Amino acid sequence: MSQCQNVVPPPLEFQVAGRSNYLRIDLDTLTHNVNVLLSKCSPHTELMAVIKANAYGHGAVGVARHLVNQGVRHFAVATAYEGRELRQAGIQGFIQVFGNCVGEEMDIMRQFQLTPTVTTEAFLTHWAAWPSYTLAEQQSRNSNIPQVVIKVDSGMSRNGCQPEELPTLMDLCSELGVPVHSLMTHFAQAWDDPHFTLKQLDTFLSAVQPYRKQGVKLHAANSCGIIRGFGTNLDLVRPGICLYGLPPDPSEETVKTVEEFGLRPALSWIARPNMVKHLKPGRHVGYDQTYRLEKEETIATFALGYADGYSRQLSGKGILTTAEGHEQPVVGRVSMDAITVSVDRDTLLSTPFYVYKDDFSSPNSMASIARALNTIPYEVGTSLAARLPRLYVTGTTIFTADGRVASGLKSKALDCGSTTVAQG
Repeated sequence: MSQCQNVVPPPLEFQVAGRSNYLRIDLDTLTHNVNVLLSKCSPHTELMAVIKANAYGHGAVGVARHLVNQGVRHFAVATAYEGRELRQAGIQGFIQVFGNCVGEEMDIMRQFQLTPTVTTEAFLTHWAAWPSYTLAEQQSRNSNIPQVVIKVDSGMSRNGCQPEELPTLMDLCSELGVPVHSLMTHFAQAWDDPHFTLKQLDTFLSAVQPYRKQGVKLHAANSCGIIRGFGTNLDLVRPGICLYGLPPDPSEETVKTVEEFGLRPALSWIARPNMVKHLKPGRHVGYDQTYRLEKEETIATFALGYADGYSRQLSGKGILTTAEGHEQPVVGRVSMDAITVSVDRDTLLSTPFYVYKDDFSSPNSMASIARALNTIPYEVGTSLAARLPRLYVTGTTIFTADGRVASGLKSKALDCGSTTVAQG
């Protein structure tokens, strides 16, 4: 096999995962995507990695650890709890909490040195007066109030202050001694409405112009903005979905654009059966007897289901693929913890399959899954359950989710040029 994305890992990885299926995140692909995205930005622009929602299913801590080693210094999450998880795992640097941050989050944000996104005078006033200083703050010679990010609503009408309110917030920051890390906005439809996106960008730049001259950092571009070239000359860009090599929507045109841009999916879902049986015609499979055998078939049971993020809507229409790309249909209902698949007769318990394939074209790529479910890759990725083991692979080394190097697993079997698929 000549390409990494066509290689199914050997049973060794199942032993490390401790389960008969797991998520495999290719860290070299993640690094590749970072480099591709930054290559489309100005030389001074830094990357803020959006790793909210467990890094879109890829595992926030595992992804953050790798990106720190690649020089990434800025991260973004959606909740204070997500930020706390990163700090407790030893992630340093800047961590912004998106949204309109509220008072209930202040204690965690102050304790774990998280940076809130501010949109109101009320929050700023409470932030400046909050009494719950951390021990580090108390012992520091510089006990200044921690910094904030102020978000401007440039037209999405969701989070953010109105442009005309920004001077009041900036004046209040100055009065209260609250340092402003940066000013930001968010694009509503950067992928397919350039006119509205340019209007948003112009609105934002006009509002922040006085503060840009003072050296306050600016950022606006999400994944779609980077690919379409909006806001890529500002101080930071904030890729989310495209950081992981996934398209923002599953249409063939969008998938083609992302692929031609040079991005690659970093995640695959690997599984092997926990039971293989040969059944005679007339038998029914699964809940509600929705599948009836018309001929003798080999049915494999896999220990995964909708509790792992494999949608129940894929009942009777999901596809698993072999290392060679052979399609094996999901038959019967998708259960909470199990699916049943009609497989080749010579399938063994050790035969590995792709549940999700790390490419753009397979019927079980995440883009294809999103298309089948009439949704977007964001939902497919973020639906992947925390209980799924995640293995992080770079070169021939495997890292577990807690950052340990799996002992003795530097094997040529994981090398692209020599990988073989063990069949038992």
